[in-house]
Amino acid sequence: MRRSLLFLALVSTLSLGGTIDARAAEVGVVTDLTWGVSSTEQDRTVAEIRDTGATWVRLSIQWKNVEPALPGLYDSWWLAHVDRAVALSNAAGRKVLMVVYDAPAWASGSATRSTPRNPADYASFMSFVAQRYRGRIHAYEIWNEQNTSRFWTSPSATAYTGLLQATYPVLKRADSAARVVFGGLSTSDYDYVEDAYAAGARGYFDAMAIHPYTYCGTGSPDEVRRGGTGRITRDSFLGYREVRASMLARGDDKPLWITEFGWNTSTARCDPAAGAWQGGVSEQLQASYLRRAYSLFATDPYVGPAFAYNFRNNYWQGDQDTPEARYGLVRSDFSPKPALDALRAAAAIESPPPPVQPVSVTLTEPSSGTATKGALTFAAVAAAEGGVARVDFAVDGTVIRTDTDAPYGFRWTGFKRLSPGPHEVEARAYDAAGRVAVDTASVTRLP
Repeated sequence: MRRSLLFLALVSTLSLGGTIDARAAEVGVVTDLTWGVSSTEQDRTVAEIRDTGATWVRLSIQWKNVEPALPGLYDSWWLAHVDRAVALSNAAGRKVLMVVYDAPAWASGSATRSTPRNPADYASFMSFVAQRYRGRIHAYEIWNEQNTSRFWTSPSATAYTGLLQATYPVLKRADSAARVVFGGLSTSDYDYVEDAYAAGARGYFDAMAIHPYTYCGTGSPDEVRRGGTGRITRDSFLGYREVRASMLARGDDKPLWITEFGWNTSTARCDPAAGAWQGGVSEQLQASYLRRAYSLFATDPYVGPAFAYNFRNNYWQGDQDTPEARYGLVRSDFSPKPALDALRAAAAIESPPPPVQPVSVTLTEPSSGTATKGALTFAAVAAAEGGVARVDFAVDGTVIRTDTDAPYGFRWTGFKRLSPGPHEVEARAYDAAGRVAVDTASVTRLP
């Protein structure tokens, strides 16, 4: 999710303190938990992230995968995949940021377009997502790198602001506690930020977000490039301070989230003259830059959380020696790079991580408000430290089914024998110690 841009600049180096302050930004990590990985890989990823002490995980939904064909028609496999990632993250005590982007063809008008023709379509999908995960997802990021044509067809701050304005009130109605985050911009693109404010974006997000990737992908966190106006260029790591300045100049002091940052460990060389815009760094330098980045974030109290990109090398590329493939803190086989210890060091100076939730359950079907006179489908996602012992499904307090193996769910024809009117359905997940988590929904038996 990176792209580097060329600027005419003067280069200088800052000399700031090298230790991480006790007020460091909350540590987060971008994951592949919702990128089609196996359940085994999901389990291992969450366990290893928990062990680092990072308190946030960034998950993603490609809208076109979950609602591919028609509005309101959802892909059950992708929903179950996301459900499980959220449940595992919750059970491990991590806070979840969910970024949602990439429109389906029915909304964009073409398989070659990534953006919706009508912002209300995206807002409607976000309402569905926020209702499904109410209380389990802590923040939503509205799109990804919308200032690049890779993620937004014909980038426009005005068009993006229209999406924000349509989505913010709808999402807040669905889950008032969830924070709404401006889509993370590729580099510290303060020109785009200023254009968004001019278009009316203020008041339609709770936190600004950027991805401060550096010039050529190899620039250090301390390297500062300045353009002809004297401002730090957007492809300098500390360009995020110019974004903050642009916000304050418009009377807005909302926090600034770093929803991606990092360096890849390929042997690629940056050669702008040849059109090669991304180079790599050594694994040792990746670790050093990561430590330094969190040190710099700690000097700016408005920053955070900050998400290292990404936890694992792209699994589908098998550690191929290319920039896109090697941003991970671990390799595709989960063997650690030195940067994993750097992340642990950054997380160690935070407050103690939230307690692990021993067991969690999400009743994914039926949803509250379901009304039928026929059979009823039950489905749940459960997670627990040490494994789930069983999941009970109950109607009006009476257990009607017990599952001991995932996937948990069944189709119940007995619902049509109940009396017409409202009924409460439950999923109860138990771990080996007998601890239980419960999720409920209200459904109606039609006459």
